Amino acid sequence: MKIAVFTDSFFPAYGGTEKAVYYLTKNLLKLGHQIILFAPDYHREQSFDEFEVVRVRSIKLTQNDMAVLGGDFKKVFKRLKDFEPDIIYYCTASGMATMAVKAARKLQKPVVATVHTKFKEAFYDGCKSRLITAVMINSFAKKLNKTDRVVTVSNDMAHQLESYGCIDQPQVIKNGFDSNKTIGKNNKKIGEEINFMFCGRLIKVKNIQFSLKSLAILKKEKKFDNFKFILVGEGNYRKKLEKLIKKEGLADNVIFTGLVKNSDELDKLYRNSYLFLFPSTFDTDGLVVCEAAEEGTPSLTIEGFGASERITNNENGFISKHDERAFAERIYQIVNDKTLYNHVCENISSLKGKTWFEIAKDYSNLFTQLLQK
Repeated sequence: MKIAVFTDSFFPAYGGTEKAVYYLTKNLLKLGHQIILFAPDYHREQSFDEFEVVRVRSIKLTQNDMAVLGGDFKKVFKRLKDFEPDIIYYCTASGMATMAVKAARKLQKPVVATVHTKFKEAFYDGCKSRLITAVMINSFAKKLNKTDRVVTVSNDMAHQLESYGCIDQPQVIKNGFDSNKTIGKNNKKIGEEINFMFCGRLIKVKNIQFSLKSLAILKKEKKFDNFKFILVGEGNYRKKLEKLIKKEGLADNVIFTGLVKNSDELDKLYRNSYLFLFPSTFDTDGLVVCEAAEEGTPSLTIEGFGASERITNNENGFISKHDERAFAERIYQIVNDKTLYNHVCENISSLKGKTWFEIAKDYSNLFTQLLQK
């Protein structure tokens, strides 16, 4: 098949959606499909040998977010007609989604979407206006309802799409795992310090402040203070986090590493961490939980949200109620119950799902079914 991919989130921006789009595209190529990918121009070039990337003019919103300019549709459509796609696939909600749906209708080709992100929360976090957020979500729902098949990466996100006004029941296809890695027990010994870790964009909706307040409870109550909380990533919420860290008396306990793009360095940070703290209620199927597990590090997540769906509590990871004290007590229990912790590390491989190559096969089958119709 010839597959045209449209995305607002791609390298050189850096995050879970960017990685997921790249891994899926690369593995669709391994299946023999031809790929062309349309993505924003981030004003800092990054070339790809595996497949053609067509950059669309855009304006910068944040370091990671771009808004494509609709005037470039003629250029996009011309290249698309030359490519002659069999199917159009988009993983976005904004400008590139609009182009994908419009192009599919003009070319009379089937169109498929994957929704990775809780856009309602993301839009509100960006504009702080409930009215603007409602208008944008309504626009997004209209695009989804013009789409032949909607896919998402968690049941949590599928339920949210229904609340957006998505008519058809979304199909759930979770993110994949790195086929080159073998998940297994990583024996961790607690020395003088315990390492906790977070990896992701430093933005409010990631709920990093929740972890900080929970750790502050443990420190103030003298449960333990011999820990480091390593925050990997960049984002516009860092200054507020720094103020909170100072206020809660955690200045000696928190380390900001900035963005870590080197995979070996990132793997080492995961591997040297005792517990991955991920109380995000925003993430739908956080790749970071998978990445931590690949290095033998279990995660502590919040019940009822997408990030916890892979986890069986006290078997291959840990789940807490969405309450700072409850989260603090879970951390304390996990650190002090070595039998429980070792049991989870022994069983962490059960968290593993399909490889990205197997996920690509699922999408390939979905595309084939649509084309046969």
